[in-house]
Amino acid sequence: MVQALGEHCRLVALADPEQRIYDFQGADPERLDHFRDAFAPTEIDLSDDNHRSAGTEIALFGNEILRGRFTQEKYVGICRLGYPPNGDQAFTELVTRVYKARERLVKSGKKDWSLAILVPTKKMTRLVADKLREPPAGMTPVPHSAVVELEGAILGAELVAFLLQPPSGDQDIARLLDLLCNYFQGRGGDDPGQGDLQTAQKFREAHADYVKRLAEGKAIRGNSILVKTFDTYEQARALGLTGDPDVDWRAMRALLENGECSRLHGLAQEVRNLRLLDRGTQLRQGLAEDWRQNGAYINALLIVQQAFVQEHFATSQKPETGVIVMNMHKAKGKQFDEVIIFEGWPRIAKGKIVANLDRIVRSNDPEYDGDQARQNFRVSVTRGKSRTTILTPKNNPCILLFDQE
Repeated sequence: MVQALGEHCRLVALADPEQRIYDFQGADPERLDHFRDAFAPTEIDLSDDNHRSAGTEIALFGNEILRGRFTQEKYVGICRLGYPPNGDQAFTELVTRVYKARERLVKSGKKDWSLAILVPTKKMTRLVADKLREPPAGMTPVPHSAVVELEGAILGAELVAFLLQPPSGDQDIARLLDLLCNYFQGRGGDDPGQGDLQTAQKFREAHADYVKRLAEGKAIRGNSILVKTFDTYEQARALGLTGDPDVDWRAMRALLENGECSRLHGLAQEVRNLRLLDRGTQLRQGLAEDWRQNGAYINALLIVQQAFVQEHFATSQKPETGVIVMNMHKAKGKQFDEVIIFEGWPRIAKGKIVANLDRIVRSNDPEYDGDQARQNFRVSVTRGKSRTTILTPKNNPCILLFDQE
């Protein structure tokens, strides 16, 4: 198609031969050469133009990551730090660096500044977000947003909203279980896990059995999956609500997180990733108005569903500001005032590494030091406009920070 257009149009191709932002299926890494062969274009080299991180050597460092050869001991705008390889000390170091970066950005006087914490895996995204909310050693929590897959959080929020509503009749149990099954079926997005699908099926079968036994005048089976779910449900119905949406939402979420039903624990933790109850948001205002008008959250579920639709369209084109936590892969095509890259650390037993998860390079093993790992790391490093800080474990630092053998 492009070749056909080129017969009648002037084509301008913008490309970086050292970076592939999008790995679309069928997008050959050699496509720049294909374009040259087809059109013999006039080439203009813009490689020395650096508008994102001008005045720094961030781009130089990123390019040298690709080449696997470093020409300098230090680079302007790059900070490489080792942290103690254990949970509390690792996160203490991370939170300390976030404090310092945030202080620099506030002092700069820049409005709508942005600080991204980039991590290698989805699991690390959630873990870091949790630790920023509740840092170790009594440190002050860090307000932030987390860019995570929100299917589970959204579906979980619908169940929390339903429990905020007053009882409405005999169908409440059926609605509760429908929302719970929707959560397990949908939290994996387009790729649901077999375990989640099986859990949803177990709930549906248990509900059918419960309805059948109820019609026969029999009690619920003692070993039914629903027993502890119903216990938690009764506790939720007994929860005293205040009319303050933030207080009531948090109380309901905490009840689910600490209740008898273990399957609701994960749901409540997923909902932690939402920030729709921040002051001024549609959800908070809608729930507050619902309480003022009705003395209860009569329409909580509908309000939550509408809030997610509006939030999706309102934020889809909005640039990130403040502190943001995201997977390194999610940072492609974005830019931030400062970036902190934080990877996991090895687990050691009897002097040997027994696990090495959540690393920039898989297992931090030279066997996996390939073009894709270097491309991804380079993209993450070069998202920073003024400074990029790399936090890596002291006892097993990232292999991409050294000259390639």
